[in-house]
Amino acid sequence: MNIIFFTNISTFPYNGGEKLRSYYLLKALSDLGHTVHAVIRNEEEADLASYPLPNVAYHIHPKKPLAVSERLTGSHYFTKSGAVLALFEQICREHKIDAAVLDYGYVGHYIGFFRRRGIRVVLGTHNAQPEISRQLPARSLLQKIRKMQLVTLEQWHERSYFSKADAVLVVSHHDLDYHRRFIDAKKLFLVPNFLDETEYAVKAPRQQRLLVMTANFTVYQNLEGLRWFVNQVWNPQLAGRFRLQLVGRGSREALQQITGSTEWENIVALGRVDDVKQYIASAEGVVIPLLHGSGTRLKCLEAMALNTPIIATPRGVEGVLSHHFILADTAEEFREALLRFEGSPQRGEALRADFMKEYSASVNRRRLEAAIHFARHDQ
Repeated sequence: MNIIFFTNISTFPYNGGEKLRSYYLLKALSDLGHTVHAVIRNEEEADLASYPLPNVAYHIHPKKPLAVSERLTGSHYFTKSGAVLALFEQICREHKIDAAVLDYGYVGHYIGFFRRRGIRVVLGTHNAQPEISRQLPARSLLQKIRKMQLVTLEQWHERSYFSKADAVLVVSHHDLDYHRRFIDAKKLFLVPNFLDETEYAVKAPRQQRLLVMTANFTVYQNLEGLRWFVNQVWNPQLAGRFRLQLVGRGSREALQQITGSTEWENIVALGRVDDVKQYIASAEGVVIPLLHGSGTRLKCLEAMALNTPIIATPRGVEGVLSHHFILADTAEEFREALLRFEGSPQRGEALRADFMKEYSASVNRRRLEAAIHFARHDQ
């Protein structure tokens, strides 16, 4: 089957949450034997020849900076890119396209391009975005107005376009309930965030008393989670017992902002890395101290895939099916959980087993194929 895969994500290198989701959807389509024309961004100017996938051709569309008027009015939620449409036109001229998979963000306004050509559309969502936008801090009147405008625009886009897709992918049961409010339930397919288990067969010696937190720390919920953890949980007793590595985009800037330094009380920020697997695999535990957000946490799934125990707030593992997390609701409970933590290979193995049952590529390829089949044949 010939499929157009479109995203506004710069998929490569796939070293962050939304990038991982985008990459593994793309890889799943390839593994299912489809010929895929991937229309993606490449803001980091990655050498795409370093990321070959069988039967996948990459087409790059540029990111256009938003004009002031677009930022003020939100018109970009409804305006199609001429460069993207030109690529779609070119691909459709050169190939008979059987389906389109539109992934991530507010791209519903492109559905009509394919519907007019009789091409069925699967729309991917990464979370219930308006619910996350509602969690953004807004102290001044202007910030409150801006947040209200943002949520309104996101909901307007969702309700204007999402139901026009032939099938819609959601990542959690919570998001399934959210999208049922305005999309026919039979069109909704739960395909949680997932990883290719073959890429997570990483062996590394565990370093005693090493904890790690991986995240894109430029994202509000990760930055605020770290701030809470540093200010409310971490103390001299924990600093004397553990080392904590912060790994990911913006981690150095985040720790600098919170503490005034990129190394503080046995916490060190390493910044962006090309691959977090070795850091997770060598740690005795992963901490996920999130207070905001929704969806299924890819940082959680990576730890599960790598047999690494997880100490988290309930929000940090929200949407992930397992009874083997170490959970703490309050700062005091989190601190006490860490002080009791001695490393637990058995817990790590149990998390890996739960990952394989629900979040492995082998399971979710079948779910993705079911959504595509429904879009093409069951309408």
